[in-house]
Amino acid sequence: MFDGTCEIRRANVRSDGRAQLDLKADNGAFDWQWFLSSAEIGSPVLAAALTAIATNKRVYCMINDPVGPWSEVVAFGVVK
Repeated sequence: MFDGTCEIRRANVRSDGRAQLDLKADNGAFDWQWFLSSAEIGSPVLAAALTAIATNKRVYCMINDPVGPWSEVVAFGVVK
């Protein structure tokens, strides 16, 4: 499981309500990979992602194992 901060450069929403997030881990665990939010938190994750992109802030995220492309993000927020 990944539990840390990331840089975000792109975000989108899929037709199933999941947010797509292009993330790079600050600790080097992964470099610019796409991840998906769980369907239940798609809208708030997308809102937080767009806020972080617009304000040039980092995000906090928790990603389920195995951490790789399209893994599921289960917690997400803007870092102050």
